Amino acid sequence: MNRPSSPAASAGFTLVEVLVAVAVLAMALGAVISGMSRYAANAGYLRQKTVALWVAHNRLTEIALEPNWPDTGKSDGRMEMAGIEWQWRSTVQATQDENLRRVDVEVLAPDDPKNKGVLASVSSFVTK
Repeated sequence: MNRPSSPAASAGFTLVEVLVAVAVLAMALGAVISGMSRYAANAGYLRQKTVALWVAHNRLTEIALEPNWPDTGKSDGRMEMAGIEWQWRSTVQATQDENLRRVDVEVLAPDDPKNKGVLASVSSFVTK
């Protein structure tokens, strides 16, 4: 009572083959999801860094447009941009030329409670 083996009877996958295929697919999808997660985190960081650079350039422009010659020393303040409250620090230094001052502006990361993470830093010179 042996039945002849027909091609239709052996056309399916075994349970082991299906489990191996699912395991390979799960590993591949895990790698794709991990890569997309890193991409999303990096995009958020680049957006923050771009807005921080805009804040720093705005502060440099404000200093350059002030009617009074900037005094040497340090100052800090806050500025809102893109719906985020940014904290900046500026340092004005004298140079060898008495008609020229160096201005350094640092913008701190908004989610850093200790204000130690500088997200953007720019420098410029202001003339009398």
